[in-house]
Amino acid sequence: MTPSLAGRNIVQAAVTVTDLGRAVSFYRDTLCLPLLFETNGMLFFQTGDVRLLVGLNPHGAPSDASALYFDAPDIDTLRPALEARGVVFEEATEVLQKTATHELKLALFRDPDGNLLGLLGEVPV
Repeated sequence: MTPSLAGRNIVQAAVTVTDLGRAVSFYRDTLCLPLLFETNGMLFFQTGDVRLLVGLNPHGAPSDASALYFDAPDIDTLRPALEARGVVFEEATEVLQKTATHELKLALFRDPDGNLLGLLGEVPV
């Protein structure tokens, strides 16, 4: 059998920022992600089973080519808690799908460098 990526978990995701100090404040203090370590212009945070690398890119702003979505089955209480800590959401929480058992909800926001982040939650009905 030929090795492939099928069935493998993603263990690390990355975003770029222009100011590491501001990124530490946002990701650690505002979003409350545990900071694992910092090295060579990179910050590493734990987000469940996936490590988040926040790396310094002083030469330009990030693009909208990618986004990070946090698992948020508690989106209805998590969003107001983040707003109280200064997170500004782009629009009202959107219901993407309704089933007999849940609603799939999405709320988008950005970090200080413009990286797109989202809360995505299957909320029981």
